[in-house]
Amino acid sequence: MLCSRPPRVIRTTLDLANAKQVKSVRKRLKISDADLVRIVEKIGNSLTAIEKEVQLEKLELVEQSSAKDGLKDGLTSPG
Repeated sequence: MLCSRPPRVIRTTLDLANAKQVKSVRKRLKISDADLVRIVEKIGNSLTAIEKEVQLEKLELVEQSSAKDGLKDGLTSPG
């Protein structure tokens, strides 16, 4: 007699309906639930693509804050 197996989980994509997957990805990437949903709506549910997008967004934030710091330093230092 053949036993049917439960369907295998696809580990390369994120299922937003699966709370355990969402929580795991959020913790690993250190982002909020709203940010995760926004990114998935923007680029899709591929875990690799989500990770890359999070890295890009964090890099942009660092660059923006360093650019603002550079402007502040430029205004206060004599030139």
